Amino acid sequence: MIGMYAHHHGSGHLQRAFAVAAHVDDEVTILTSANVEAATNPDPTRIRVLPLPLDHDGPGAVAEPDRPVLEPTAGGRLHWAPLGQPGLRRRTAMLTGWIDTHRPTVMWTDISVEVTLATRLTGTPVVSTVLPGRRDDIPHTLAHGVCSALVAGWPRSAGAPVPAGATEPLIPVGGVSRFAGRHPDQADRRHGRARVLHLRGSGGSGRDRRWDAVRDELVGVEWVELGGPGGRWVSDPWSELCRADVVISAAGQSSVADLAAADAHVVAVPEERPFGEQDDTAAKLDGLGHGAVVGRDSTVAHLVRAVRRTLERSRSTPGAGSGLREAWEIDGAAGRLAAVLETVAADSMAGAR
Repeated sequence: MIGMYAHHHGSGHLQRAFAVAAHVDDEVTILTSANVEAATNPDPTRIRVLPLPLDHDGPGAVAEPDRPVLEPTAGGRLHWAPLGQPGLRRRTAMLTGWIDTHRPTVMWTDISVEVTLATRLTGTPVVSTVLPGRRDDIPHTLAHGVCSALVAGWPRSAGAPVPAGATEPLIPVGGVSRFAGRHPDQADRRHGRARVLHLRGSGGSGRDRRWDAVRDELVGVEWVELGGPGGRWVSDPWSELCRADVVISAAGQSSVADLAAADAHVVAVPEERPFGEQDDTAAKLDGLGHGAVVGRDSTVAHLVRAVRRTLERSRSTPGAGSGLREAWEIDGAAGRLAAVLETVAADSMAGAR
C-alpha cells in the first residue's frame, strides 16, 4: 500500500495525485480534504480516497463557534497547527490511524509540513513535493530534512538544487499533468479567427479587470473565458486548450503542466502566492524561452502587446505547437514520480527485513 496526501487548495494537488497513482503498481490511498468527484478516479478498484476534515474553520470544516486561533505556527516552527482546532485533531488522528491499520510502505505528501512530520513520526518513510519559490523557512527546513526523497514538478533543465534542510538534491520529474496521455491535434489551431483562451482557476481570488480591457482592445479576436468566481467551468478543458491560439493563465504548477501537455502558446500571469511560488514557476518558464510572462502590475498596453506577440508566433509558427510539452518534460513525468515512490518503498521494505 502506498499513501498519498493531496492538499485541498485549488485542484492541482488532487489531479497530480490521481495522475501518479495511475502509474503505481501497488494499491493506493489518497488522503485529502478536497472534494473528490467519482469520475476523476482513474481506477476505483485500486485507488481509494480517504476524506479528511479541514484543519480550519470554514465551509465544510470541523468548527467550534467563537473560538480564537491560538499559536497557529507553534512559535514559527510549523505552518498551521492551532491549539484546540478540532478538525486538525481529527484529521491527524485519522491519518495516523490509517497508517497504523494499513502500514503503507511510503507516503507521498503534496504538500503539507504537518502531514509530512506526522507521517514520519509513525516510522513511515516520506517523499514530499518541493514547490517552487524560496522554501528555506524553519517549517520547510524541518520537513525537508525528515524525507527519504524530495521531488519537484519541473523539468531537469530548470535545476535540481539541494533544498534547505536536505542533504541530497531534489529529483525533478517534469510537469505532472492529468492530460499527459493525450496528444494535441494541432489542426485545431490556426484556422479561422484568432482564438484566445483566458483561464481563471479555482485557487485564485477576484477578477482582474485589466483583462477585460485587453479583450476589448483585441478587435477581431475570439475571446473565451473559463473558470474563476462566477465563471463558466468545464470538467475537461482539453479541447479548449487545443483550439486556442493563445492561452492566458496563472503560473500554478498544475496549470503550467496542463498547458504544456497541450503544447499551448502561453501568456503566463503569475499570481501572488506564499514563498513566491508562481513567480518562480514563471521565471522557469521564461528561462526556457517558451511563452510570455507578464507581471501583476503590467499596464493594459503591455498586456495587449504580449498577447499580440504570442498570437503572431502561434499563427505563423509551422509544425506542432509551442514546444513546451517537450521542454517541460510532460511525457513520463507521472511515471518518474511513481518510480521514486516505489524505490523508496522497496528500500524501506528491504531495511525492515
